[in-house]
Amino acid sequence: MNKQSENSLDARPVALSRNDLSAGLWSGKITFRHGQCDPAGIVYTPEFFNVFNQVIEDWFCSRLGINYYEVIGPRRTGIGYVNAAATFFAPCKMGDEVEIFVMVDKIGNKSYQLVLHAMLGDNEALRGYFTTVATSLDTHRPIPIPKDIREAMLEYSAEP
Repeated sequence: MNKQSENSLDARPVALSRNDLSAGLWSGKITFRHGQCDPAGIVYTPEFFNVFNQVIEDWFCSRLGINYYEVIGPRRTGIGYVNAAATFFAPCKMGDEVEIFVMVDKIGNKSYQLVLHAMLGDNEALRGYFTTVATSLDTHRPIPIPKDIREAMLEYSAEP
């Protein structure tokens, strides 16, 4: 099993170091703001899911070369989460900058899985797991992953 994507219910995930990540992974940086934190200055749990989604949107546009907003808007293709989870290793606080690396874990016919590694310095602070299903926004039924998205993800996941 890939150390980066280990998420078995029987195994407790271990935080990775920056050196454990594949060299070809795209990343985005986020700084946590005051409004994303509780009175103790620790980031609220739901904020991580907002940040993960922002990074996925940026990854589509910046790295895959696919306009995320066109997919959902004019193309009427939903790319929503059927499952989202996170494993927390260390707290993030107000003013912390995390670098979030996107890894394609699996590509199916109608769904794909992403694993996001949020690095605080050289150590993983948390890991997000997302299973996305492509849907028609007209019928709200699953559809095959659009060809351009599938090809871009396959190309990305094949890089060293």
